[in-house]
Amino acid sequence: MDSYNSKLLHYLSTGFEQKMLDRISELAADLTPISEIAALLDLNEDMLRLAINDKSSPVRRVYLKAKAETAHKLRKQEIELAEVGSPLAVQLTSAYLRDMQADEDL
Repeated sequence: MDSYNSKLLHYLSTGFEQKMLDRISELAADLTPISEIAALLDLNEDMLRLAINDKSSPVRRVYLKAKAETAHKLRKQEIELAEVGSPLAVQLTSAYLRDMQADEDL
């Protein structure tokens, strides 16, 4: 990566104020696609994607954490529905278990 791109990536990773990070987190928790987050926050979509793809970025951290917390809540609700006999919920929770096992193998 050349010096310019390296500096740009560093800025994208660290140049977001806490207020913006909080809004990104809020929108990610609502499962808002990246393109819509960029539009709602008046950000360049490509730059936001770069920041989210940078493993050292606070943008990535807040985005993934918020998304994971929502996914966890949804899985928990599906498990509760499966426990009371919902056939679709049983099917979904089985898929979650397979996904979890596949993730452990990596």
